[in-house]
Amino acid sequence: MSEQLQLRRGTSSQVAAFTGAQGETVMDTTNNRLVVNDGSTAGGWPAAKLSETVTNTRTAVSDTAYTVLATDRTVAYTALTATRAVTLPASSAYPTGTRLLIVDETGNCSFTKTISLTPNGSDTINGVTGAAAAAVNQAYGFIGIESNQAGEWTIVDVGFMPATKLEAAAAHGANIQFGVLETEVTLSGSSTTASVPIRANCIVLAVGAYVVTAITGAPSYEVGVSGNLTQFGSALSISAGSSNYGLIGPTAFYTATNLVITATSGSFTGGQVRLSISYIVCNPSQA
Repeated sequence: MSEQLQLRRGTSSQVAAFTGAQGETVMDTTNNRLVVNDGSTAGGWPAAKLSETVTNTRTAVSDTAYTVLATDRTVAYTALTATRAVTLPASSAYPTGTRLLIVDETGNCSFTKTISLTPNGSDTINGVTGAAAAAVNQAYGFIGIESNQAGEWTIVDVGFMPATKLEAAAAHGANIQFGVLETEVTLSGSSTTASVPIRANCIVLAVGAYVVTAITGAPSYEVGVSGNLTQFGSALSISAGSSNYGLIGPTAFYTATNLVITATSGSFTGGQVRLSISYIVCNPSQA
């Protein structure tokens, strides 16, 4: 004859009001969990279910976009031939104190084949929202982030090249940073102003230009600022794939300054140019 062990049991409210003997285990029938008692604490000590515990998992992704699950801990790209987007779950759905790691295991990740992270809705990554708020951009690179469950993801571990890098800092906040900004400009008319300006209070080293799609309507183009339209290059090639380094002697810009792309003659009827601003920021002490 089989034997059956049946524990003392009750609803969650009944268990919460019960003080069991030391070492006594009861069953919470509302939440389907065991509760261990110590002889003095009303309600005892509920045991966690497996679904409530944080376990290490590895999700392999092969050359496609991926939407992260709240149960994912490591998302590993095992194949990568183009830029792939990783969409995060809502910050509120991911357990606090738990690192989410996105990693390139292929060695193919690069500036042109990134693994980009997009937060959910109005959530942010280090204060940045929207598509590609952060991206892995180098071979075997990775990014580790954590959620505060209140709309903010924080980068806690990196193995990629950030757009801005702090190189040195003093005790009272003075520091030096190197940065790169990129913006793509769709050309029209005799000149077009880029949407991303040179930032205020920085030293510019170069403004590079790369022709994304062939320029039409003009024999060549120049890149500069108001008052110096050729500062970063003149008579530049209009062919797709052509580029210009745009190097200058280190030049200080004290106010935000718009970049302008101008047709050397005629007017642009098409084409797209990607500009890259390479700069240094020397911040003074803060206190």
